[in-house]
Amino acid sequence: MIPAYLNDELDAGELREFLDHIDKCGECREELAIQFLITEGLNSLSTGDSYDLKHAMDDRVSKSRSQIKLHDRLLGVRNVAVALVGGVLLASAYMVYYYLF
Repeated sequence: MIPAYLNDELDAGELREFLDHIDKCGECREELAIQFLITEGLNSLSTGDSYDLKHAMDDRVSKSRSQIKLHDRLLGVRNVAVALVGGVLLASAYMVYYYLF
């Protein structure tokens, strides 16, 4: 799952599962750090950029957590909207039934 994470290929559910797992599993967290440092280190060598790779990995994980929070908020808004539309449709159906019968 680490390569998929590094390539931004995880959907929201997989991303949540991945982040939860690396919080609990030191081995996987270490493997993530190694793979991230190798990938980003090679990229920085090819571009000539120099930056703090450890800080960059921490930023990436932090941004991923923010993505999950935003996803959860949007799901909450969607659920409220669906409930409101359902309520309006139900009320409309009741009114139509009431006036026809």
